[in-house]
Amino acid sequence: MRFHEEAARDDYDVVVIGSGLGGLVSAALLAREGRRVLVVERHDRAGGYAHAFRRRSYRFDSAVHLVSGCEPVPFEGGGFLHELLLGLGVRDRCDFVRVDPCYRVEWPGLTLDAPCELESFVEAHVERFPKQAKGIRGFVEDCLTIRGEANRAEGQVTPGPLAGPERFPLLLRHRRATLADVLADRVDDASARAALAALWPYLGLPPSRVSFLYFATMLMSYIADGAFYCRGTFQNLADALVASLQRDGGELLLRVPVRRIVVEHGRTTGVVLENGQRVSAPVVVSNADARQTALELTGSEHFPTRYVSRLRAAKPSNSAFVVYAATSLDLADADLGHETFLYPGADHEAAHESARSGVPNWLSITAPTRVDPSLAPPGEHLLVLTTLVNAAAAPSWRDAKDRWMDAMLAHAERRLPGLRDSLRFAEAGTPRTMERYTRNEDGAIYGFDVTPGQVGPGRIDNQTPLPGLFLAGHWTRPGGGVAGVVRSGVRTAGLVTATG
Repeated sequence: MRFHEEAARDDYDVVVIGSGLGGLVSAALLAREGRRVLVVERHDRAGGYAHAFRRRSYRFDSAVHLVSGCEPVPFEGGGFLHELLLGLGVRDRCDFVRVDPCYRVEWPGLTLDAPCELESFVEAHVERFPKQAKGIRGFVEDCLTIRGEANRAEGQVTPGPLAGPERFPLLLRHRRATLADVLADRVDDASARAALAALWPYLGLPPSRVSFLYFATMLMSYIADGAFYCRGTFQNLADALVASLQRDGGELLLRVPVRRIVVEHGRTTGVVLENGQRVSAPVVVSNADARQTALELTGSEHFPTRYVSRLRAAKPSNSAFVVYAATSLDLADADLGHETFLYPGADHEAAHESARSGVPNWLSITAPTRVDPSLAPPGEHLLVLTTLVNAAAAPSWRDAKDRWMDAMLAHAERRLPGLRDSLRFAEAGTPRTMERYTRNEDGAIYGFDVTPGQVGPGRIDNQTPLPGLFLAGHWTRPGGGVAGVVRSGVRTAGLVTATG
């Protein structure tokens, strides 16, 4: 891929700031409909948190572990990514490998694999907690219903489910509920509730704080649609979107930050690049941090006071500490699948707080070479160890990095004896690493938290009050995670089209 210091022209129909998946989806869809689109990215490759990197003979995904919706399914709103890539003409550029079980959860006294099929998922939990069969089945049915209602609500012209309450009974009933609220209504046993909530790290919040609506749609996206890994890393997914953009006449500019968004006569008129080039465009889509977009790149004086106050009050998500490692251990003998969550017990609230306070007692182990051996040389495997963390948990991540990495490896070695002696490579990423590559405030990995008050109408909308300025990605609707940012890109492109 060639790097250019300047855009090929000085005027476009749309400028997209940032090449995360949300920005790339918007850009590709708008280019597909004939608009002249420029994507500007400060990093040396596209993808945002979906980008991959090489270390020696190893290829690592920076953050994405799984995606869903990669094949047609008979459920409402299913197969979303498959249909999107098909419509863009680049489905054949991504070789998605099915992952089943979706994940494993382990704590002392419990090991449970979560199959990627609705009835099998239910049966796996009922087999472990037979007295909770009715509640488990009811919870999963609630999740599937919520996914369908949320999909209809997101697609309707009149905003918000209140426009047709008879179509969204469960969505309205649970719009302010947390995952813990709904589980408590359905399931009596604490361990059964914890097992059903085991995937909470994928949204960054424990059951008592995460939106049930958002958790339900996320869980069903894997259980109903299937979980997949993109062979060769998820960089191939980002590159497929870039290929669609460029085939339809769009342009991607790498290693060039945006200095500011230009506002004239009360609307956006383009951007100024860090190299000084002024690029005119009546539409600017920002895939960057929402607060930085409004308050730094644009200027708070261009927005209503209420909007600025809302932006300042919104709470960003946690960041993460990640260890990227290569090992000569035989992971098949170790009975380790693609994604394993290691918890000290059934108390997810305490697990979440432990990492935030700087002494993590849980982690997830991702082993992508279990489904794609090409990522490492023969006889070696990749491991990605992840825990959530508040950026303020360490006064200096430069000083704390080695200590945290040692603690993470020691924790993983209790599950994988001999791990540290078998290491061929190890490197860590801290919240400051995440911030450096994405410019997200404190390295936030899910944009704003997906609490009940910050999803749906409670989340910052994709269309800002400033004419011509739109948002895409995990800071805006619908929210974080791969499925969320992809849908945000589709929603943003639709809003741009609707405004002319």
